[in-house]
Amino acid sequence: MGVTLSLGLITVGLLAYLSAVRKKPAGAEFYAGCFSTILLMLLLELATQGVISPVPQWTQLWIAFVAYLAMSFVVLKTMDLLFIEDYLVEKRGKYIPRILRMIFLLIGVALTGLILLRTVLDMDPLALIALPTIVTAVVGFALKDVIARLASGIQLGRMIHVGDWVTLMDKEGVVTDIAFDYITIRTRAYDYVMLPNDVISQSAITNHSRPETLCARSIHVDANYAHPPVQVKQILVQSASAVPGVVATPAPVSFIEEFKDSGISYKLKFFFHDYGSRERIEGEVMAYVWYAFQRNGIEIPYPQRVMQMTQPPDLTAQRAVELTGIEEQLRAIDFLAVLDAEALHALAEQAQTRVYLPGEQVVQEGDPGEELFVVIEGAADVVVTTGGHVTPVATLTKGQFFGEMSLLTGAPRSATVQAKSHLTVTVIGKQAISQAISRTPSLAEQFGTILTTRQSALTATRETADRASLLKSAKEEGLSLTAKILHFFRRSGK
Repeated sequence: MGVTLSLGLITVGLLAYLSAVRKKPAGAEFYAGCFSTILLMLLLELATQGVISPVPQWTQLWIAFVAYLAMSFVVLKTMDLLFIEDYLVEKRGKYIPRILRMIFLLIGVALTGLILLRTVLDMDPLALIALPTIVTAVVGFALKDVIARLASGIQLGRMIHVGDWVTLMDKEGVVTDIAFDYITIRTRAYDYVMLPNDVISQSAITNHSRPETLCARSIHVDANYAHPPVQVKQILVQSASAVPGVVATPAPVSFIEEFKDSGISYKLKFFFHDYGSRERIEGEVMAYVWYAFQRNGIEIPYPQRVMQMTQPPDLTAQRAVELTGIEEQLRAIDFLAVLDAEALHALAEQAQTRVYLPGEQVVQEGDPGEELFVVIEGAADVVVTTGGHVTPVATLTKGQFFGEMSLLTGAPRSATVQAKSHLTVTVIGKQAISQAISRTPSLAEQFGTILTTRQSALTATRETADRASLLKSAKEEGLSLTAKILHFFRRSGK
């Protein structure tokens, strides 16, 4: 009676301890083992005390055997949860496959069962082990595939973990489960595929997540022969570098792959860590390349077809509306507001529309430039470099502009402007402004006076040492800018 009661109390104690201490469930098999042990111990105790109808002796022995065996399972499972899972796996970071833990548990229960056969049922375990040779051969032959898959599963568990992105038997996906006989992966289409361990171990295994997460992918792009390869390769690298998720080290690389009939084929190679986002990153890289090609006038060759339209669409009205919108944007710019309607219309006709994706640079500090940019949609960040440190200056939104000093004086870009979101800008080039100044030379003096305040504000941001040198008279600074503007456009007119 004392032994039975003690074992029952031990089982209740283990159940209460694990439920209170561990923050995650112990598993249905553990709870089933605890409740089975308690019920069997209670039944055995009631039968022994004669509370229930008399039970044959052999039945009591078998109840005791099963109860003690269930108790051994509870104790071994408790050791597995507390020592192997909580301590070795979680705290020490050791990798012990779930399959191997299950094997240890089954071996422990089997050894305990052999001992109980001898001590409780007074049976010789060797008599049960010494099965006839023919039966042993039949069972071994029937279980050979199961044993092979079990051994393969243990080996695969060292190379593949749950959560890894893998390619197994031409199936790509993330590992969701590693069982005794099958590995389950979830494909990108969210289909669950179960693959037998023994077949996987005999095929090629590609783990995209181990031993490191860095992955490389490539896209192939064609460009017309008219574009210099050095320029095209530079644009490809810059486009890939701006894509979120593409790492800076190792940097993207581009090279010529083939000379085709219709153009030059380029290969763009880039690196990233999140293999699960591979499709998104590849798509973003191609989108960034397309927009960069559009901005720089690089054509992607495609089969040419001649189409004859009996009634071509009239785009005159659409173009008129577009020009009206551009003129309104230009009229809102302080130094362009002095232009008459004819000059504004001429500028609008020569304006271009460009699109930049998040992270792409519109202009870079120190680079030469001869263009003015007006934000139509989106936002852009303006930063300057002072003493090796990058200092944010402003965020430009719809209606604001930048690049006026480079447009009017040819001065290098005084700041870096980078797209903060999907950015659309209207671009005014030097040739358009040159035509306006040639018709009205006094515009140069008006431009210089209006831009004086703007240049002083930007200079004040960049200068940190001697602020007294910035206090020049507006008239003197305006005359200096006027001279630069006239010299810049006279030199270009030669």
